[in-house]
Amino acid sequence: MGAQWKAKHKDIAANAKGRLFGKLAKDIMIAARGGADPKDNARLRLVVEQARKVSMPKDTLDRAIKKGAGLTGETVHFEQAIYEGFAPHRVPVMVEVLTDNVNRAASDMRVLFR
Repeated sequence: MGAQWKAKHKDIAANAKGRLFGKLAKDIMIAARGGADPKDNARLRLVVEQARKVSMPKDTLDRAIKKGAGLTGETVHFEQAIYEGFAPHRVPVMVEVLTDNVNRAASDMRVLFR
């Protein structure tokens, strides 16, 4: 019974780390629009330092910088949207999101505002 739970906890930790790396990669791509060199781009330097603190692999880091700066053939297009809804106890909330897919973000917001 013990080995089964060890594997489950290992999967949970890996999934959490993957979500964190994905969020940091998105932040890096957005910051890299201002320039691919962290020496010249203070915002990029800050996000790269955060990524290094959580041990993000260097190849993932470099790929996100290149993708955000437009050095690869892929284009990164994020759209900004603001959603209004009600939190528990009828508290009005405005959420500002930056997403690559507005329809997915709208769907996620509908689930959260139920």
